[in-house]
Amino acid sequence: MIEVAVALLIVCAAAIYWYARLFPQGWGRLRAAVGLSAPQPTVGKGCGGCSGCDRSGKGGCH
Repeated sequence: MIEVAVALLIVCAAAIYWYARLFPQGWGRLRAAVGLSAPQPTVGKGCGGCSGCDRSGKGGCH
């Protein structure tokens, strides 16, 4: 019986993961509907906050 419960949890987690990946706007609306906070937008991949960037102006990132 425990094996069935674990398998069901894995299937549910996978379904939620893929729903969030395939339908991000719908996932955001669903999270808002149940009262969960929306994920904060991440900073772009520019060189502004990158510690591996050459800020001397001679080179680029990494």
